[in-house]
Amino acid sequence: MPDFTHGFTIDASKCKGCLACMRACPTKAVRVHDGKASLLPYLCVDCGSCLRVCSSGAIKPTTLSFAELDKFKFKVAVPSPVLFGQFPMAVSCDHLVEGLKSIGFDAVWDYEVELALINRATSEYIEKWQGPFPLISNTCPVVVRLIQVSYPEMVDQVLQIQPPRELAGRDLKQNYAREHGISPDEIAAVYITPCQAKTISILEPAEQTKSHLDGALGISEVYNDVLVAARALRKKEKAPSKGPGCKTGMVRWATSRWLCPELSRHRSMYVSGLSNIIQVFNDIEKGKLRNIDYIECWTCWDGCIGGNLTVDDVYITRSKINRLQAELPAYDPDLEKKVKLRFPNEDFALKGRLRTRNRGDRAYDLKEQVKRIKNEEAVLKALPSLDCGLCGAPTCKSLAEDVARGDAKQSDCVFYSNERLKQLRKIYMHNH
Repeated sequence: MPDFTHGFTIDASKCKGCLACMRACPTKAVRVHDGKASLLPYLCVDCGSCLRVCSSGAIKPTTLSFAELDKFKFKVAVPSPVLFGQFPMAVSCDHLVEGLKSIGFDAVWDYEVELALINRATSEYIEKWQGPFPLISNTCPVVVRLIQVSYPEMVDQVLQIQPPRELAGRDLKQNYAREHGISPDEIAAVYITPCQAKTISILEPAEQTKSHLDGALGISEVYNDVLVAARALRKKEKAPSKGPGCKTGMVRWATSRWLCPELSRHRSMYVSGLSNIIQVFNDIEKGKLRNIDYIECWTCWDGCIGGNLTVDDVYITRSKINRLQAELPAYDPDLEKKVKLRFPNEDFALKGRLRTRNRGDRAYDLKEQVKRIKNEEAVLKALPSLDCGLCGAPTCKSLAEDVARGDAKQSDCVFYSNERLKQLRKIYMHNH
């Protein structure tokens, strides 16, 4: 069975087997046996649904520690635009930048230009595309993995250009390597992420190449230290800031509708929320969704501002970002000049091709697959079809698949075994 890296870990010693993660998983990747959750790694798309519902703290995001950055000579923070909407309005963007530096970063990279470049590259990609529509955004790693796992025939419809954060990682290393006379390998490009899924896109890019970034830190992990430092800086000012004072146009891209203005001449739509995305993808499979050129998809509700490593409420964050955006000029000639100068000479293409995920449950010859399917159908016919989850699988169909694969027994169903009920009673009376 293939190995997959994921953006979270499950600590079995803390798991109470409450089934919440199993029920929340949209791709049916979680199983609960002997009162402990486990993962079918080839089905997991790193959406973080399990992280949100785990009340015991058994599921933790995988992010960098500052100790891991000590091997680099120069450390650069690459903040998600969402970061600027997480702090109190009295804390300016400049304060946040200085706050990041105070916790150990040597510089903070403003990648507004890279964001604008990818906008233009996306528009050009749509105009030149000769394949099936709609094209689908690749900025959200969960969406890419969902397609690889559950909609493999749509893989070629995923945008084959680099996400802005990757372009930023490449550019900052080239810039600071020249400026300080050091190797790019000695420079750490660290993404300040609103979710754990961005971590996995850095550790194990879906296109199976090496990321330009070296890791990620969650917004929630740096928030307190940055806030303390930013407030201390503000108190030292002789003339305290009267407002947010945003000097970076990155906040234009902090909400889920960030591509729509650039793509106004195309037939585009945006979808947020995993259940909504799955519904739209099902419609694409059935041929129901027509006359759409491009779909911008965000797994979290209302985009990255709803990420599971953010701090503030999604609606409050949106309100702050709207205020920050209102301070920015409608047109930035300097930005347009930079984009116009760089665009013709840039290579935006992914360095590797997206492929369907190699699923362990498909690694059998045709004869064995037919045998397993027949076994699965026979088991499913005998099960009650109640999808109660007490067997440790999310649905009766999932249990039938597990039995056919040899990973479970039909007697795991509580309707087939009094011993199973006694076992569950013992597990949950002990845990609760």
